[in-house]
Amino acid sequence: MKIKFPSRRADGRPKVSIRVVVGAGLVLAGIATAAWGYWGTSAQDNILAGEQQQTAQTYVQPSATAKAEQKFVDPDDANTLADIFGRIYIPRIDEKYVRLVAEGTRWHPVLNEIGIGHYTKTQMPGEVGNFAVAAHRGGFGGAFRDIHRIKAGDHVYVETSEAWYDYEYRQTVIVKPEQIHVINKVPVGMDGAHEGGKYMTLTSCEPIYVNTERIIVWLELVDTRSKNEGPFKEISWAK
Repeated sequence: MKIKFPSRRADGRPKVSIRVVVGAGLVLAGIATAAWGYWGTSAQDNILAGEQQQTAQTYVQPSATAKAEQKFVDPDDANTLADIFGRIYIPRIDEKYVRLVAEGTRWHPVLNEIGIGHYTKTQMPGEVGNFAVAAHRGGFGGAFRDIHRIKAGDHVYVETSEAWYDYEYRQTVIVKPEQIHVINKVPVGMDGAHEGGKYMTLTSCEPIYVNTERIIVWLELVDTRSKNEGPFKEISWAK
C-alpha cells in the first residue's frame, strides 16, 4: 500500500490545497452565520418577552375606570379564541415573571402575541381535572423558554377575575408530540395522578428552537384564595 504524503513547497512546508482553504472558509462562515442567527433570534426574543411582560403587568388596573376591553374575561365565558382570562406567574423563571393567558393555542393571535394559550376543552384554573397551557420555548418572546428550571418546591400562580390559584410542582417529563394524553383530565404518565385531582400542565417544544419532542411540567393545586384576599406571599408585588 502506498501512502500519499502532501506535496511540499521549495521551503519544505507542505502545500495547502485551495479546496482545503475554501472548505475551511465555508465551515467557519457557516458557524458564524449560525451564531449570528442564534444571537439575533435571542435578542428579538428578549425584546418581545419584555413587551409581553409589560403588557401582562398593566393589562388590568384594579380600579373602576379600567377599560372594558382590558378586563379579564370570566373563565366560564372564555369560549372565543384569544379571550384573555388571567395571568400566570412563575417566580422560578424570574422573580416578577408574569404573562397573560388566553383561550386557544394557535400561534396567531395567541402564542405569538399574547404569550400563553389554554388548551380548549381542558379544565380552567381551580377546576377538577387538568388546566393545560402552551407557549413558545424559543421565538416570539419564548414565554416558556426556562420551564425546564422549575423544580421540587416551586410554585406557579394563576390569577383570574375572581381568584388566585397556587399550583405546586410535581414532575417534568419529555415526550413525543403524539403523546397528547399528558393533558388528559387525569394526566397520563404523571406519578400519583388520580380522579378528582386538580392539576396544571405546562407544555412546550423540546429542545429550544426545535419541535421534535415536548417538555411537560406537571403541577397540582394546593391553595386557592378569593381575589379580595390578594396574591400569595411569593408574588405579593402583584397587588
